Amino acid sequence: MSPPLLALAWIGCSAPCLCAQESPPDRAAAPAVRSVVVVTIDTVRWDRMGSYGYFRDTTPQLDRLAKEALLFTACRTPIAQTTPSHTSLFTGVLPYEHGVMSNHTRRAAKKNEDGRLESSEALRTLAELYRARGMKTGGFVGATPVKSSSGLAAGFEVWTEPRGPRRPGAEVISDALRFLERWKEQPFFVWIHLFDAHEPLVPPTLPDAYAARYADGPELRDWLAARGFPDSTQELERHGSSVVETNNRYDGALRYLDDQLEPLFERLRRPDLLAATALVVVSDHGTSNGQHSHMGHGTCWDEQFRVPLLVRVPGVEPRVVDVPTSLVDVWPTLFGLAPPLADAGFLAQCSGHDVLADDHDPRPFVGTAARKPAVDAITHGRWKLLREVVIDRPAEPGGAVQRRIVERLFDLEADPHELENVLEAHPEVAERLRRLLAEEVARQKKRGARLHGGGVIEPVDPKTAGDLERLGYPNSSGDASDEDDHGSDPGGKRDGGGGDRGECDGRE
Repeated sequence: MSPPLLALAWIGCSAPCLCAQESPPDRAAAPAVRSVVVVTIDTVRWDRMGSYGYFRDTTPQLDRLAKEALLFTACRTPIAQTTPSHTSLFTGVLPYEHGVMSNHTRRAAKKNEDGRLESSEALRTLAELYRARGMKTGGFVGATPVKSSSGLAAGFEVWTEPRGPRRPGAEVISDALRFLERWKEQPFFVWIHLFDAHEPLVPPTLPDAYAARYADGPELRDWLAARGFPDSTQELERHGSSVVETNNRYDGALRYLDDQLEPLFERLRRPDLLAATALVVVSDHGTSNGQHSHMGHGTCWDEQFRVPLLVRVPGVEPRVVDVPTSLVDVWPTLFGLAPPLADAGFLAQCSGHDVLADDHDPRPFVGTAARKPAVDAITHGRWKLLREVVIDRPAEPGGAVQRRIVERLFDLEADPHELENVLEAHPEVAERLRRLLAEEVARQKKRGARLHGGGVIEPVDPKTAGDLERLGYPNSSGDASDEDDHGSDPGGKRDGGGGDRGECDGRE
């Protein structure tokens, strides 16, 4: 139910202390709050921003905003890939529920079938619901994974996107500012998507001045060493690069993205919009940049799951919020802070909760990887279980395919960077998490069958598939069995050793 591309016609016309939250935020938002702007900063790691403690000046604009907003320190995406994570954000439901499992595929009755989000009476985007109640809606995106071909344009009255695979954030923001000037007197919902921190980070995508902005030094080396980064990876060696060089370029890309935000944030600080507009800034996922010997994202490591989240609401005092939060919790939480923005239809379908409500009870967090066979993780309190189904193909023709399960258990309190597998030392914890994971995935899939079962699947067109390939997104649908692999493993072998086969080697 995407709207026609009105883009073509319209284009023509000091860091806060990361301490525990001492008291609930003031929930009495100004009654004049009537509009919302959401900025998704694609592929931004939370721990590379000054407001989250990073030592470099990568994000001065975002850091200034953090002093005016609620800064969430424990927000995670349920899937570390662009299209499905944005689908979760804008529908409020989890990947196994909305069925968009990667940038290429949609889990449906027919397996391995290319597709996109399809709205229905049971599954609507927030933009669709806001537009139905008379709000002006504008979507301005920077790259192919969230173009109209993804289905995420549904509900946007005005929509602009790049003609090719991607475009600079300045162009996206320019479109959004024109929309804001035109409709500032009416309630509006605006989505701005910036892709500047996403690989490939080479000129002209990343200007030379930013690519060379940061140099190697002891602070970076210490930061990388504390997180277990290797000096290089096989992928980087093939391209004549190193982990240090890659991370310097990434920091330059963050600064490039951040610098482009300045005119948007300054416009939103002017009195006519400041008093009436809520602002949400969130990343869809992080990225590894060599951590865990992985270069991209799309797996289940926390450097890919954990994301920055800033929420500024008129009348709500800025502070740090340490409550565990998921992308699907973003809108219910904002609705609690700004009741005029609440939408009953969205809340009825949403899997998330208001994490700042007095009666909120943090739930286990389940994340999945955008690949087959299954890779899932569950985090509950201090513990995280990462569980992957590995397919061993026979070396000789006619041999049997072997299926085994690789598990890792991490104590995030003692080991926040997931460097030590403690599965053998805590089998009872692993068993409890294994059971919770199986129950939660089964629940999500059952709800997913109700939300999109029998829906029409529209295939990804060849041009879109080609643009995704140019951005470094191989078709990740795979050809392995997609059966449930989240509980016991009859007939399979469980490997708790945490060898290299447990790591995903694909890039988003």
